[in-house]
Parts: sequence; C-alpha cells; structure tokens
Amino acid sequence: MTTHDKIPYAEQKRRGQAIYDAQIRHLISPDDADKFVKIDILTGDYEIHENPATAGRKLRERRSDAVIHTIHRGQSDVVRLRSPRRVVPKARVER
Repeated sequence: MTTHDKIPYAEQKRRGQAIYDAQIRHLISPDDADKFVKIDILTGDYEIHENPATAGRKLRERRSDAVIHTIHRGQSDVVRLRSPRRVVPKARVER
C-alpha cells in the first residue's frame, strides 16, 4: 500500500489547498495566471506549468513518491464553474 492510498482524497485536497494558501499563493506572479500548480502534499514542493501533465512529470522527476494535488489558476483565484440559474418570477394573481 502506498502513501497515496493511505490518505483519503478529502484530506489530500485539504492539505494541498492549505499548502497553496500558506506557502505558494504569494510567490506566484500574475504572469502565471491560467497555469496549473502541482503540489506534493507530503513535502510542500510544487511545480507550475501551463500543461498539467508537464507540471506533474517535472514534480515526479524530483519527488517520485509525491502525493500530488492540482490547482488550476484562472485569471483570478475564484472561477465560476457554471452560470447562475435564471429565476422567472411567478405571475401575480389579481384579487
């Protein structure tokens, strides 16, 4: 059993986001918008690249046993995944 199998996905995600917020976010320049950040949640090591596979490969070359969490940096850190629902008001009932 690998280290990756021992850590539940929710915990991997929590650790990855915590490392990103505490150690990496302030180091990333605006030029890195729309790139992928791959983070080894065991060591805090990371790689940034516009191609997620390349970032992962480079990180694995340094850390072969890495447990990797991926974050995609959009133009801002908040990305809308889908548009809001359109709400249609009900017709008023005349009394």
